Amino acid sequence: MSLFRPMLLRPNLLSSSRPLCLRTALRFSSTSASEATVLPRLQSDLKNAMRAKNKPALNTIRALQAEIINASKTAKPISTDGAFYSLVQKQIKAANTAIAEFQAAKRDDLVDKEQQQLNVLQKYADEIPKLAESEVDVIIEQAIAGLEEGKATFGSVMGKVMGAIKGRPHDVEYVTKKIQETVGNK
Repeated sequence: MSLFRPMLLRPNLLSSSRPLCLRTALRFSSTSASEATVLPRLQSDLKNAMRAKNKPALNTIRALQAEIINASKTAKPISTDGAFYSLVQKQIKAANTAIAEFQAAKRDDLVDKEQQQLNVLQKYADEIPKLAESEVDVIIEQAIAGLEEGKATFGSVMGKVMGAIKGRPHDVEYVTKKIQETVGNK
């Protein structure tokens, strides 16, 4: 409060007809329209993993937080569940690749460790509400209808679809497969 005291002693602030209320100013400036449900819970999950001495969950959550911090220094910070979902999917893909390589090298200890981390990542991926397949189908149909008859190529349809579902968690493999089927049929 000592930082605000000199400001409050200024005559023009004290003479105003409205009382100065910092709580109101902070309340309106701190509201946001973020739909994140899983992302804010990450810190409490980290604390719970520490208390439970759950090493795989602890290492996985720390790695996710490190990726989030690194992304905050770029032009695309991770602030929504959609961005967090894409990060988790990238980590799942990397874990699956690592498991395949460890199995080829016959390192069962590392396969078990990576599988435990994969289970934690999969838990987060399952908790994030994703775009329903029926909604994706409708978006794809609208994107194809918006293009001219001969211009419906995979790249053009994918560009329109990704623009329409930007920021919303979705299954990229399903979107890709569905666009290939739809564009191949027409």
